Amino acid sequence: MGVLDDVGSHRNELKTDSYTTTISDLLATYKRGDLRINPEYQRLFRWGLDRQSEYIESLLLNIPTPPLFFATNPDGKTEVIDGLQRLSTLLKFFATEIFDGAPIATNENNDIEQNNIQVGTLLYSAPLVESLEGFSLSTLPETLTRTLRYTRIPIIVLEKESSPRARFHVFKRLNRSGSILSDQEIRNCSARLFGNKFPDILRDLASEECVELALALPDEQAKKMGVAEQLLRLLANAHSPQPLRHSVIEFLDGFMEYASEGKFVFDRMEQNRVIEIFSLISAMYPNGEAFRFWKDGKSQGAFSSNLFDIVATGIYRNLDFLRKHPDQLSTRIARLLQGDEIREVTGAGSNTKKKHQGRLDLGARWFSEDFMPPEEHGDE
Repeated sequence: MGVLDDVGSHRNELKTDSYTTTISDLLATYKRGDLRINPEYQRLFRWGLDRQSEYIESLLLNIPTPPLFFATNPDGKTEVIDGLQRLSTLLKFFATEIFDGAPIATNENNDIEQNNIQVGTLLYSAPLVESLEGFSLSTLPETLTRTLRYTRIPIIVLEKESSPRARFHVFKRLNRSGSILSDQEIRNCSARLFGNKFPDILRDLASEECVELALALPDEQAKKMGVAEQLLRLLANAHSPQPLRHSVIEFLDGFMEYASEGKFVFDRMEQNRVIEIFSLISAMYPNGEAFRFWKDGKSQGAFSSNLFDIVATGIYRNLDFLRKHPDQLSTRIARLLQGDEIREVTGAGSNTKKKHQGRLDLGARWFSEDFMPPEEHGDE
C-alpha cells in the first residue's frame, strides 16, 4: 500500500461533526444523561480554583477558548474525550442547578471540595476581573449569570461511525498536548474507548499490597497511575508483538492499545502470575530495594524503571524455577545490584532499542535455572 492509500484509509476511519452550543443547552444535555463523563475520567478533574476562576472569567469576557471534544457512542449518547477540566468547571459552578441538594463550598482550600463537581464553586480573584473573588452562582449578578448561560461553546464530535482505534488515537493525542495528565492516565482513559476490561484489571492489580510494597513509588507518582504503568511495562516487555523502536512512551502506548483490543489474553491465571511475582519480591524487599541502585553498601535512591526491566521481567520469565527456589531470588537480586553487568544496559541512552533489549536479555539470563551468578562484589 502506498502512502496516499495509507493516509486515505486512516482518514476514512474518522468521522467528525462540529457545532456550537450554549452553556445552558450543554448543562441540560448533561442533566438529562445524554452527555456522560466516565467515572474514571472524572477522578482526573484537577484544576485548582485559580484555573477554574480564570476559565469562568474567559467566558464572561468572551475570550476564545478551545473546543470540547465528544464521542458519540452506539446508543446515541455522547461522552467527553477532551475538555474534562473545562466541562467539569462548568458543572461545578452550576452544581446547585444540576445536582439535587448540592451545597455551595464553604472551604475551597479543601482538596475534596475544590474538585468535587457536586459542590458549587466560590470563585477566586481572576487575572483581569479581580472582583470575582467570593462569588458563586447564587450571588453573581443576574446579568453575568445570563452571559454565562448563553455563551456559545465550540464542540467537535467523533461520530459513532469512527473506529475505536481512531478514537483511541484522538484521545491520546489531544490529551498529551499540554496536558496535566500522566502518560498512564492518558493510556488508561483512551484505552476505555475499546472497553473497560484491560484498564480495569490493570488498575485493580496496581492496588494489590504486594505490588505497592515491591515498587514503593512516591505518593505523587503512585497517584498518577505510576504503579499501573510499571505493570503495563512488565506485560509489554514480556508480550509485546513489537519491540521498542523509538521511545518507551510509544512502546507502552502500542501495547496498551494491543491489549485493550483483546489481542492479549489477560486471564485470571496470568493475573495471578503477576501477583505471585510481586509477592515474592515484596517478601524479601518490602521497601522497593529490588529496583534501586546500589550505593554506599545498600540499595537506595529513586525507583529505576531500568532495573525494573531487568528484575521484574527476568523473574516473570523464570517464575517456574524461582517459585521452587525462592532463596535464589534474594541472592540473585543482591548480586545483580552489586555487580557490573547492569552498567552496560542502564545509564546514558538507556531507552534506546539496543539497551532496552539488553536489559530484557540480562534479566532472562540472570534469573534462569542454568545461570550461576558471580560472587558478591565489595563496595567500590
